[in-house]
Amino acid sequence: METKLFNLSSSLLFLILALILFTRRSPNKKSNNFLGLLFVLIASYSELASFHFNTVHTNNVSFLSYYIPLDALLLMLMSPCLYFYVLMLLNRPVKSGRWTMLLHLIPLLPCLIFNLIFSLRPPTDRINWLIHDFYSGSPEMTVINVVLYLQLIFYLLISFRAVRAREKKSVYIEKNGFRTNITWVKLFLVVNIIVVLLSLPVCFLINNERTSIFIGQTAVNIDFIFLFVMAALKIGTTDTAKVEEKKLTNKLKEEQALLYWKTLTAYMDTHKPYRDENCSLRSLAKQTNIPEYQLSFLLNAHGGISFADFIIEYRLKEAIIYLEDRSKQRKTIDTIALECGFGSRSSFYRAFDKVYATSPDAYRKAHVNLPTKSSDR
Repeated sequence: METKLFNLSSSLLFLILALILFTRRSPNKKSNNFLGLLFVLIASYSELASFHFNTVHTNNVSFLSYYIPLDALLLMLMSPCLYFYVLMLLNRPVKSGRWTMLLHLIPLLPCLIFNLIFSLRPPTDRINWLIHDFYSGSPEMTVINVVLYLQLIFYLLISFRAVRAREKKSVYIEKNGFRTNITWVKLFLVVNIIVVLLSLPVCFLINNERTSIFIGQTAVNIDFIFLFVMAALKIGTTDTAKVEEKKLTNKLKEEQALLYWKTLTAYMDTHKPYRDENCSLRSLAKQTNIPEYQLSFLLNAHGGISFADFIIEYRLKEAIIYLEDRSKQRKTIDTIALECGFGSRSSFYRAFDKVYATSPDAYRKAHVNLPTKSSDR
């Protein structure tokens, strides 16, 4: 009963998902149509698997006379459908020529031939075969499962190769004004390849239809619900117009920052507000007409410096001019410190030593060859 409910709910779920994909607006409608078709195939597979499992499990053998094992055929149709979905998602053309499409149907031939022969057998033989295959497996289904796994691995690999080739150019696909990150597609394909390789030995070691139905139903439920969430809900998809708008906004902000920086440096060079011992962020913002919060951000982000260090830098530059100018050699260090905006001799010495690793009077002596005054020590 639990298995029946599981398969029936899966079938209904995938029909609903297919309907959403067929009707939902999308930047890549054709790819979603392929995905919707894939979900219709999964829903059909779930219905057949549910019917097969429950009629055998509950011994309603009379219903088995109407059953033909088309579930493997449906699974085989899923692989090329998934491949076409990936190609459409990558904006690659899908060759729709008659002979090209027929090539994708070649792996289905063993299953088609088997179902044709199976349908011509007497009802009693078909029922006995289905019951035996369900519990113990059969040579026919072993061959079909081999073809199914080979086909599935082949399509997963060529789909992965297509994604890798596109990813080398860019992880983004742009179509109809939207940009989609395709990294999740590669992850989806890698996980599926791993799941297939892990389930392969289990399927052939146990080798019966009951196990195959359980593995197949569980795998498609988990994998393709994830695929629906990523594709239909447009995870990783952004509006290109919004991206360009954001770029333009950032560009305008950068241009505004450059304008503010030019205004600030020009004001510092012309009016020398740093000479005022009480020069503050607020007062400088008011003088330059730059909002205080933007001035602080500008110094940190554009100049890579704090306000205090910015002011000290300008004070020290002017102090150096005084110390190297022979015409101002009679000015005392204390006078230079006060004229440059330092509140005290000690703060001037600390700042000077931090930047130049020497004292102001030693620096002056080295540059103008004057004896150091004792009053300046």
